[in-house]
Amino acid sequence: MDDLIKKIQNKYDMTVLHHRTIRDTSKSLVIYLETTNGKFIGKAFPLEKERLHFILNAEAHLRKNGVLIPNIQRTKNNKRYITHRENLFVLHQKLSWPNIAYNSPIRMERIGMVLGKFHARSLGFSSKHGNLYNGAEKWSVEYKADLASLEKWELRHGGKNDQKYATIAEYLPFFKQAGLTAKEHLRSSLYFSKWKKEPLTNHFLCHGDFNNGNLLVSNQRIAIIDWDDVRYDFPSKDIARVLSLAMRRNEQWNEELFAHILRGYLQENPLSIEQLHLLFVDLAFPHIIERFLRKKLYAQMNLAEIQQFCNREALKTAFMLDEMKAHVY
Repeated sequence: MDDLIKKIQNKYDMTVLHHRTIRDTSKSLVIYLETTNGKFIGKAFPLEKERLHFILNAEAHLRKNGVLIPNIQRTKNNKRYITHRENLFVLHQKLSWPNIAYNSPIRMERIGMVLGKFHARSLGFSSKHGNLYNGAEKWSVEYKADLASLEKWELRHGGKNDQKYATIAEYLPFFKQAGLTAKEHLRSSLYFSKWKKEPLTNHFLCHGDFNNGNLLVSNQRIAIIDWDDVRYDFPSKDIARVLSLAMRRNEQWNEELFAHILRGYLQENPLSIEQLHLLFVDLAFPHIIERFLRKKLYAQMNLAEIQQFCNREALKTAFMLDEMKAHVY
């Protein structure tokens, strides 16, 4: 760590007064710094330069268009990052703001508005590395792979004499059928076919980890941090993340809460009926269930928690299927 601190002081022409390691794994190093130039979060990534350029350029595009993202600190030679032990290291300004809470319909509507604004302002972003980070290209493959994953889990675990497995297996036929129905709607969607072929400047950017831990609030301002997973994709990917976390906090499916999220979102980023159809297709597909099984998240849950999780996912999926069919154009 000492050699990194020395390099920071030299390259950024600042004195480090205090530092603390936040995370140190094989994948990333995150440190907090108090310096003569202010407070910063420093991150070292074992990333390709193309990926870091995409992230930093996406941030710059969004800042220019009014999305609140902490600035990066440039070096004394006006570089956006330095290298340290073959990793790329970036300093972002540290905002000492609390995370926004997922504890009321009004706050969820506000979060929807922030997300809608970010998506709307992301249009027009151009990157020479964009084809490497184009989510649209993966949808059909992802749907097929996720359905196969559900089938594989059922074949492997469905007949086991265990109450946890038996509870999950009761719900699997519904989720498999929901996935097949959503996949068929995706296949027949003229908008999806058109969207995939659009120039990437007409695609939205998605954050990839849009959760309240990455939303910092101060009065009426909300800043978005941690853009490591940013890519071109469709709004459903970030909306699904918000909804999943809200459901976990509330321990139930709540149609009213979703209505608040979507109402706020559409105020800032109105979607056409074709876009809404694709949104509900993706929200109806059992991505969350597939991840739940693949990651074996049920292993850390008791039987009641598994039952509650599967039930609320089933209620949500049934609602999204109805909305998907209602928005066929």
